[in-house]
Amino acid sequence: MSEEEKNIDLDPEAQKLFEQFGGLQAFERGKTLPGADRLAQKLLDEQKRYDAIRILMAQTTWVLSRYLRDDRFRGADEQESRAFANLTTALTRLGQTPGHLGCLLIRFRGTAGAPDLADKFDYEIIMGHTTMDYPMAPRIVRRNGEKWAKLPDQLREAFTILADFGVNNIYLRLSADAPPAMAEVRFCLKILCGFRAARQSGAPIIINLDGNERTVPLINDENQFPDPNLTLLAGLNRLGAKAMESLVEKVDRWMRQQSAATTSSERRYTGVYNTAMDIPKIQAQVKRPPVELNNVKWLMAEAEEEKLAPEKMRLAQLAMEIGKASPQQVAKMIQSVYGEDYARINKVLLGERLHLSSHLLTAAEKQIQEPQLTKELLGNLQSRLDMVKDQVIDEVHVVEDTGEERRAGKTPPPEAVHSQIYDMVKFYKGRSNTRKKMVGMVHHPIQFTDRDYAILAKDFRIALEDAQALVQKLKNCFTDEGRFKKSAFAEAVEHFRKYEQKIFQFLWDHMKDVVVAQDRTAFLNSLQALTTQMDQPKKAVKILLEDLCADPNVVRYSDNKAIMLANLIVHREKSLTDYDITPEDIVLNRHNIDSQVAQYATWRIEKGHEDFSNKIQTIHRKLLEALQLGQTSDQQIPSAVLVNLERELYIFLSLIGGDTGKAILQSAAGEYGDPAAKVYHQKESENCLGALLQNLRVSLRGLGSVGNSADIPAIERIKENEESFGRLKNERNFRAQARMISEWVNEAVKLIKFRS
Repeated sequence: MSEEEKNIDLDPEAQKLFEQFGGLQAFERGKTLPGADRLAQKLLDEQKRYDAIRILMAQTTWVLSRYLRDDRFRGADEQESRAFANLTTALTRLGQTPGHLGCLLIRFRGTAGAPDLADKFDYEIIMGHTTMDYPMAPRIVRRNGEKWAKLPDQLREAFTILADFGVNNIYLRLSADAPPAMAEVRFCLKILCGFRAARQSGAPIIINLDGNERTVPLINDENQFPDPNLTLLAGLNRLGAKAMESLVEKVDRWMRQQSAATTSSERRYTGVYNTAMDIPKIQAQVKRPPVELNNVKWLMAEAEEEKLAPEKMRLAQLAMEIGKASPQQVAKMIQSVYGEDYARINKVLLGERLHLSSHLLTAAEKQIQEPQLTKELLGNLQSRLDMVKDQVIDEVHVVEDTGEERRAGKTPPPEAVHSQIYDMVKFYKGRSNTRKKMVGMVHHPIQFTDRDYAILAKDFRIALEDAQALVQKLKNCFTDEGRFKKSAFAEAVEHFRKYEQKIFQFLWDHMKDVVVAQDRTAFLNSLQALTTQMDQPKKAVKILLEDLCADPNVVRYSDNKAIMLANLIVHREKSLTDYDITPEDIVLNRHNIDSQVAQYATWRIEKGHEDFSNKIQTIHRKLLEALQLGQTSDQQIPSAVLVNLERELYIFLSLIGGDTGKAILQSAAGEYGDPAAKVYHQKESENCLGALLQNLRVSLRGLGSVGNSADIPAIERIKENEESFGRLKNERNFRAQARMISEWVNEAVKLIKFRS
């Protein structure tokens, strides 16, 4: 047996790891040595639980890629049989994993997720809230051991095959009832195995399934290009070439009729295949393929029930027409308008995006009867350029494409962009300069020009005189020496409220780090008053969580206030504005929780699980460092601030819930519930013991709010440590506090039982 044949098998260790961690959420998972950092260990266990799923997702992708590369898989091949058996096992596991949303999606990303990543490796694998990509593979190896050393190579090989095959996405429907469904999956994969050769020759695809030879016609779409999904539809439903040609013709005619009716919602369709699959009469007569290849819908959606706006689908169709020869280029063009990563984009990728969106805008303008396409594109691009960091805007170089080069028979330079896009970039470069003035006026006098006020007025969507008033109000909040005036800010809050769509983000992103150190706390506290007046709480939470996780390996002084403000927004209790820390009793008072904001926060955390978990670990690691040294070595953050940061986080997670939040609270209770834990035995720990013990109380209350009966035994065992806690410090008040541990445990257990 060759080395390649050996590698076809999915590693059985993946199954073992999945069985050990997959789907498990027990409070105590594995053994932890006395005195070890339990919180770090529990968070590592939680990451490994996700890793077990990611490994199966990666290895499933690797096997799927073999069907695209190895022509032998069309026939009765022993290697294919073995690969398919492993694929069935993996997909069965994934189909039984909670929260998979019914599909596994592999797609070309074309984003700023890893700026230095080669294009052919820039794919992501998505299953519900769990994602996997190439940069994650080495981290998984580090967390789970060298037995996974080949995972990055497998993923790199799989993505290379996908890129060479021209794949921008593969959509695979998952089923908990895998064996019956897998027969259709196998049939579809064998068809795709022969698709490229058939596309080149124009001949039908001949496959062998369970000893029976089948011939599947190659089906063209409405533009006479071979279409993999229409071919899959024909093969799965035993439809001949003539029947499919008739179907394509009828659906295409229907689409054109619908396009004439501009008010019709049916214009959301992209291509004959998607249209046919959404027409009830056709749905009733055919099976939808469980596997789809390069369906442009999955470049913009992640779930079957997700509906896309008609203009969005039409722009996707234009992108397909422009980049027909390159599926990856289609993905990049769509990302240039709808990418969600503009906040972390670099100048190189931004320049590429602007170039691609210019091509798409030119194509949209030619659709004279569809002016809404131009509006859709420009509106989305503007909202995304609004998120780009000022430094990146400053660095990107573009020139206006006036059309003169083309008229002279020359090719425009690479940096040339559509005139309307050039005007956008010019505006944001001007905004960056005006923002620098607004930040600079904190420390020295700045002269604002009429252009500055005009830019502010446009950015904040206010009148020119309001822009002048805004600058003056902000200027009044600082003395000539640059000191922050809390009273002046309090008076200005009502005025700032008029501009809440922009002012909070500006103050948070640009002002919090330039206020002098002595006034930092006063400034951040003043933002609380503004927060309570805001009518867009979801956007504020988005800003705060994105900022918190912008660099998961760094802890900043402002992180503490970010989470405190998030608690204030989620709980909606206006009186919290007057507190320097969030009262832990709000964990028990859940009536004022804004459920929509809480659900949104949970969604963002689950979606960014990797970065959020890494941030929590970094915070705890820095806390231990500060407890040893008195403050962190890099940012000089005192230990008291970091103790409170963890406390605020536990309150926040108690309010919003979610799998990741619950796992972190379990981890915190395990760490703070152990008197031998490192956090209690650093040089400076004795000075913070009261606050550290309060973190145990908060984490227990949090578990009482979001935990279940399976957590009770581990919670109950914390009572056994009460006497040991009392010996940590021979001081009356602390020992009295330690004697409350049993009461805290009983309160948490009572809460869980009440909710059950």
